[in-house]
Parts: sequence; C-alpha cells; structure tokens
Amino acid sequence: MGIYFIYDASWTLPVAGFIVGWLTNWLALKLIFRPLHPISFGRYTFQGIFLKRQKEVSETFARVNCVEILNTKAMWNSILTGPLSKNFYAMLRAHTIVFTETLIGSLKPIAIAAMGSTTFSMMKEDIASMVTEQLPTIIDHSYEYTAQALDLENTIKGKMIALSPKEFEGVLHPAFEEDEFLLIMVGGILGLLVGVLQMFVVFPKAHSVPANVANMTVHF
Repeated sequence: MGIYFIYDASWTLPVAGFIVGWLTNWLALKLIFRPLHPISFGRYTFQGIFLKRQKEVSETFARVNCVEILNTKAMWNSILTGPLSKNFYAMLRAHTIVFTETLIGSLKPIAIAAMGSTTFSMMKEDIASMVTEQLPTIIDHSYEYTAQALDLENTIKGKMIALSPKEFEGVLHPAFEEDEFLLIMVGGILGLLVGVLQMFVVFPKAHSVPANVANMTVHF
C-alpha cells in the first residue's frame, strides 16, 4: 500500500499481491517448526505449532501411520510378496525343519529307524513346503494378534513424545519439505489473482473495453 501511494501504476497491485501471498505462505510454513524451543515474552510463549503440540501430533502421526502405512496387512504383504520374500521363505523353511525335529524330540531315532533317514528328511521338507504354501492363505487370521503383539501405535507415539524438539522436527519436517515450494507458489499465485481483481476495481476505466470495440464485436 505504501508503494502504491508513491507509485500508483496498476501493475503494482498484482505484483504486490504475489509478493504478499508468497511471503505469508512462507511465514506460515516456517511457524509450523520455528522456533524450535519455547521463547517467552512476558505472559506469552512462542514455539513452532507442531512442536508446541508434540504430544497431540505424535498421537495423530502414530495413528495415521499404523492405519495407512504400517498396518499388519501391508507389512505381511511386503514380507510375502516384496523383493526380499525369497529370504523370508528360506528362513521359514529352515525354522519349520528345526521345529519339526524339536516336535519329534526323543522319538527321532525311532522315526528314522522306522522310516529311514532319506524318508525322514523328505518328510521334513514336505512339511516345510506345506507351511510355505499355506501361510499366505491363512496369515490373515493372525492380523489381530500381530497388531496387539507389536503394539506399533503406542510404541511410535511414546518414542515421538520422548524426542527432543530438534529430533521431532527432523522426523516430521522432511514430509513437508517436498511440497513446501508448491505451497508457497500457490500462495503467490492466489495473491497475484487478488491483485489483478484489485487492479480492475481500482482502475475500472483503464481496463474496460472501449465502446467502439464492443460495438464491432456485437455487429460481427
């Protein structure tokens, strides 16, 4: 407004609108995480919005992550079909064979004597194969137990609440940094549009369509 009083060209309004929109969005994003530590001025204390509400943000962050990303179904799908699934199945086979031998226990010599060592080894391999094949079809029955046993939501929430302000910012800020420029640019563009609207309101005659041009358009 001060520039407009000195230099009242119409283009200053959209330019100023862009600058104001850019700066306000930039400032709003900075206030989410700055200042890191509380700063007191008399009765008032200032701190980054997310940092000031670290407990509430931690609870929401943990809940959203466990529902949208780290849910039990997604984790098992990654284990069973992800790029490292071969390693998991190899580990499952090894543990199944060990478990079978442990289950037989002291009866192992009798089983080998009755079946033969080759047949006994083939039996263990068959059991491991059956477990590997059937696991993807029955694993969904373990979802509730897995969620309770891992208790990821409370674990994540507790760990985040215990973080220092700098560590807490380091966890959350990267999620915003990727889109910060876009958000700031949107603010600038909206400010520019408001400035253009102001330009037509303040200078209606300068930007109106001449009557002869309007008549030509109508006749055409």
